[in-house]
Amino acid sequence: MRRVPTGFVLLALSACQASPQQPETPPSATASVPVARCQASSGGHCIAVVAVGKPDSPLADARAVTERDLLHSGPYTALDAQSFPEKPDWTQPLHYAQWKALGVDYVILQGPADSAPGLQTVGTSPGANPSALHLRIADIRQEKITWLTNLPLPPGGNVTLAGHQSSDLILQQLTGIRGVAATSIAYVAVAQPGRNASYKLLVSNVDGEDEKVIAESRDPLMSPAWSPDAKRIAYGGYDAGRSAVYVHDLETGKTTRLISEKGINGSPAWSPDGKTLALTLSFGRNPDIYFIDIASGTRRRITTDAGIETEVSWSPDGRSIAFTSDRGGVARVYTMSVDGGTARQLPAYGKQTSNPSYSPDGKSIAVVVDQGRDSRIGLYNLDSGSFEFISGGPRDEKPSFAPNGAMLVYAAEDARRGQLKIRALGGVLRQLHADEDVREPAWSPYRN
Repeated sequence: MRRVPTGFVLLALSACQASPQQPETPPSATASVPVARCQASSGGHCIAVVAVGKPDSPLADARAVTERDLLHSGPYTALDAQSFPEKPDWTQPLHYAQWKALGVDYVILQGPADSAPGLQTVGTSPGANPSALHLRIADIRQEKITWLTNLPLPPGGNVTLAGHQSSDLILQQLTGIRGVAATSIAYVAVAQPGRNASYKLLVSNVDGEDEKVIAESRDPLMSPAWSPDAKRIAYGGYDAGRSAVYVHDLETGKTTRLISEKGINGSPAWSPDGKTLALTLSFGRNPDIYFIDIASGTRRRITTDAGIETEVSWSPDGRSIAFTSDRGGVARVYTMSVDGGTARQLPAYGKQTSNPSYSPDGKSIAVVVDQGRDSRIGLYNLDSGSFEFISGGPRDEKPSFAPNGAMLVYAAEDARRGQLKIRALGGVLRQLHADEDVREPAWSPYRN
């Protein structure tokens, strides 16, 4: 496992309530590193993530992954393992008073399921499931175990991924919102911008680890888009000087050219059922939005206006799309039924509006607002009609929601180099320095 050379930033700001006028400042160091004695921040909790079982068990490594994920997911403080008052096992009750004296709110127990006796309550029996991670949450205030389950290990026994999945389930139990540590982000990195530029389409974990190269080219790579099952990525590129759209299968590693017609071929977006790709095609004429059936290859033209139509985002129910169009003379965001008909323009809050992205619950659309001197991410509520900026600029673009809807990733330019920023509800600030210019982020769906 190696560190990804990207510019990920996790921002400790609410996705819907933070004031855009406030500077984005890092939190205290205790929010992201374990401490000897817990002093949880206001509204936060102190946790202790404990590996149960033999120290040399491969699953023991999942503990650090889970702890780090939880620290990056909300207002949590973690007790350092050296300060644990006891070494718990599955057979003995915790000494709750000792943990309480150290300021701990929750003890999270994690270890091999086959080492935990009497697990009929979670659908197994002792020794019957050696390829699973057993999880428990102990509420120190209530002095009882409030949740337990078995988590089957991913294919190949990937302990790091098991740690991410573990933290996602634990976060759901603690907050009611499933975590996203086990999801991925696709993005484009550019080396030596200019005439000698080279491009890579990359996928990494949300924490910036486990980077994988999907495609490399001397020509631009653009607009990565995840299939709903997170098994394929569509993206824009070039084939012998002509623009093209490709689909890469993450399981087989096979890349297929989907289309490369005369003119523009770009901005792919998967339908929620995974059967259709929306694309911008021009055939050498006016760029319009088309739907392509993945199985048959048949095409259906959706927009017929004289303007440039691009950057489709599907509503979660698959009934509508949002897209960017300059049909009125400047770029604006519109919505319309997938069956066609009249497009409805969203209110304009700057000189131009673009890059729409539906929230997973379909209640909001994130957009980029160009105000002339800067561009920022804004959030439009479809129910109330309210609007607010959720990024501070000066050059922000390409918002993409996490599958839990609690955060989004977007591209930002800082010191003439691209970064990726994640705006999270109750998150913390984390930055990995980049040697390359990074852009075009797309957050994956859940894998199950």
